[in-house]
Amino acid sequence: MSASRGKTICFIDNSNIFGGQHAVGWRIDWPKFQQYLEQDGPVWQVHFFASEQDPPRAIQTSFYRFLKDTLRWEIHLYDLGRRSHTCSKCSNKDITPTEKGVDVGLATKMLMLGVNKAYETAILVSGDRDYLETVKFIKNLGLRVEIISWQGALAADLESESSSSVVLLDSLRGKIEKP
Repeated sequence: MSASRGKTICFIDNSNIFGGQHAVGWRIDWPKFQQYLEQDGPVWQVHFFASEQDPPRAIQTSFYRFLKDTLRWEIHLYDLGRRSHTCSKCSNKDITPTEKGVDVGLATKMLMLGVNKAYETAILVSGDRDYLETVKFIKNLGLRVEIISWQGALAADLESESSSSVVLLDSLRGKIEKP
């Protein structure tokens, strides 16, 4: 990350990060993560985007309250949708929960704040290719976008659009792992 990044806002795609935590077998300590983010200067706001079940699970509600009340992050929650799948071999139907609205919500917030020049640098914590056009647009406004992602979840074309070297969460384990 750059020491001359100016006013900075961070945007976190929880499902992308949550899935990565399961893949690598360790969890992020969010207060440590915030300290890491601010080692190159203050982060003015952190926007955390997530889906939750209806009704929400108590552990989720507690986690989001912690992020809001303790870390002072902006929390954006979307209802968890449902997707129907039919097995091609046995015709069995299955309904699974699926995230809906998070990517669009994050992209919209990043675009609105960027167009209004609310930041000079956006930190996108996700490797999802769905953010590619948003990142390109923000950069065309003359703003910076730094990307933090799991190595296994980082889209190559998103990586190439980062304004600085992508920070891989995998390499931060010793600094941000939850005990």
